[in-house]
Amino acid sequence: MKNMKKCLLNYQLSLSEIAINNANEHSEVSIASGLNSTDKEYAAASHQSASLYLLERDEHKVNLFIYDTKSEREEVKRLKTPKPLDIYSCTALLPNSELFCFGMYPLFGTTLIFDSNYKAHKLPSGTPCFYSSAIYFNKSVYCFGGSNDQGLLNLSCRFDLNSNRWIKLAPMPKPDWYCNLITFNRNILISGVWNKNIWLYSVDINSFSVIPYEFAWLKRKILINAEERLYLIECEGEAIYESRIGDEYAWERIGNSIIPFCPSYVFWAYNERGIYIGCIEYKNRKKTRHYYKFNIDRKELIELKNNKPACNLF
Repeated sequence: MKNMKKCLLNYQLSLSEIAINNANEHSEVSIASGLNSTDKEYAAASHQSASLYLLERDEHKVNLFIYDTKSEREEVKRLKTPKPLDIYSCTALLPNSELFCFGMYPLFGTTLIFDSNYKAHKLPSGTPCFYSSAIYFNKSVYCFGGSNDQGLLNLSCRFDLNSNRWIKLAPMPKPDWYCNLITFNRNILISGVWNKNIWLYSVDINSFSVIPYEFAWLKRKILINAEERLYLIECEGEAIYESRIGDEYAWERIGNSIIPFCPSYVFWAYNERGIYIGCIEYKNRKKTRHYYKFNIDRKELIELKNNKPACNLF
């Protein structure tokens, strides 16, 4: 816990833009082969907004699921994309409700931006893996982890939305995928599936530091930032923890987790109604979307009763 205090003491939670001064020092990412899959692939977008966004793709269709947290209802939009279609394994929500998507086939990659009218604009490809995770920062999309036909990767890269090019970053301390990402002042906090620690990536100096996680070992830890606090929700576990930023920094258990499975993609939104969380459960070769709401005042996590099997939607 002392190391954690040293890493995070006196930081202020913020979604302010980040000035990146060392972009020219990084090399471009080369294209590598990815996994070939006929299953539906999901891409999740986390954002502090009124909605949750989930992109679904299989061989024949691409759909965007928009979960409105005010009405607690789900809307589906059919997306048109350039052909040939790719597997979109990652999505980040951009300003003006644009979606940044990328994925990989063994022979080529595809990177797209869907504008606010859900029209796709193709960008230079270069993503070398599946199952990566992405987050938007200051006109760039930062991507971490993933896998290809060689296994898990410790890949880190960013897509510069001004120059439309991929830039390689320092590698993650260990390979991982399905990472949960949040912004934390001038940093990105990363929680993977197969590693116990939480990593802190400093955008300004392009480096990682390790934040010890001193509770039970779990496959999935969901990180959320809201109201100048950090929340950590255990999956396949029991607890929800809260961390306030100040002179005395520590994790405090504040409630019980009710997420019994290890989700693949996790996406969340925070607004005046609370924290909304969406999870994808993969079980018996079927994928199901689950939605939860965390009430900050009551420290209570409840499951919203409109979960739907993805395979039965169409």
